[in-house]
Amino acid sequence: MADHPTAMLLTVPPSSVAVVLDPGDDAIHTHTALAAHHPLSGRVTLHPGPGTTSETGLAHDLLAALGKPPLLPGRFPGGRQPAWQAATAWMTALPVTRLTVLRAHRLTARRAMRLLQLQALTGVHLTLVCHRPRLPAALHQALQTADYSLTADLEAARPHYYGTPITEPRPADEPAGPASRWLTLPALDRLVSYDSPRPCADLCTPPPIVWRHRPPPVPLPPRITQQAAHRLHAATAHPRLAAAVASALFTGASLQQLVTARPRDYDDTAAT
Repeated sequence: MADHPTAMLLTVPPSSVAVVLDPGDDAIHTHTALAAHHPLSGRVTLHPGPGTTSETGLAHDLLAALGKPPLLPGRFPGGRQPAWQAATAWMTALPVTRLTVLRAHRLTARRAMRLLQLQALTGVHLTLVCHRPRLPAALHQALQTADYSLTADLEAARPHYYGTPITEPRPADEPAGPASRWLTLPALDRLVSYDSPRPCADLCTPPPIVWRHRPPPVPLPPRITQQAAHRLHAATAHPRLAAAVASALFTGASLQQLVTARPRDYDDTAAT
């Protein structure tokens, strides 16, 4: 999703974008949209931070709405942090089906196009709430590439565009917050292992690990597995890093061994 002259040419499938007009800037629109925010149910409400027109800043706001840390680890050239790639990956990986964006009348044309590109890539239903009686010029310009619907009827917008408010308590199987910041994960001391064979340079079947220097890893207890998964979701911004750590945890293999694996190898019946 890096800036590119052809990036703005993406079109949006029909009936996937809705614009809700809120002529009087009625607080009930904002309250209704925020009450419907529930990522676990597939509904995300994005309330962009004020005072900036940065496209990267909007991606940070989206990562925060998804429950992900907005700042990615690592060093990147100015303006080149892959925040939109991370947001797109999380939107695809998580069960998000609806994205509602408040204060859409303040979006620049490029920010609006970023959201339309995100919709085209992920297939979510995108609702833009414009707290004005008519579309501003920037939003009107961006929507030229989209087949969108327009409504000013709150009663229609409430169930159809915003979704119903969430009132149920937290799921009983959701792990509670850890008592300390750190988890002891023995599998991670094998990220670099002299037991692992050298990776294949070309397509090949790598030999299995021969545990010469230490015993094979033991499976993680269910409670620790839950806490680790919860921590990866809540504290890991970059999806590639989350995937690498998760793979190391559930296989107990080192990164030298994991780098030899192909997507088809990640299967319940496949040998690791």
